[in-house]
Amino acid sequence: ENPQAQIALMGDWNIAPQDEDVWDIDYFIREGLTHVSEPERAASRAFEAEGFTAVVRPHNPGPGVYTYWDYTQLRFPKKEGMRIDFVLASPALAARVTGAGIDREERKGKGASDHAPVIVELD
Repeated sequence: ENPQAQIALMGDWNIAPQDEDVWDIDYFIREGLTHVSEPERAASRAFEAEGFTAVVRPHNPGPGVYTYWDYTQLRFPKKEGMRIDFVLASPALAARVTGAGIDREERKGKGASDHAPVIVELD
């Protein structure tokens, strides 16, 4: 209700809102996998309907831009990832975004998380 509110909703959403957010949408649909179902995607769109904006995608468009790669299937070296980590910002906060990135390099190496850090720059 406050148009000046500086609100960020962020984290691992476990939802791939767009087909390009997974390495092979046909595989996900054929296998009946999560992250791409209509109920999940509708839940994601509900935040947009409330005025929140995904602020990383404009700075890192896809396809092939991911934030998560499954360890058990060796998805990282195969470049078979998913974009499931997001920063959604209120209008006032979104207006302050000057840049954003996904630190894929941080995902490399021994002991790394299966998620890459998502970074947002503000003025």
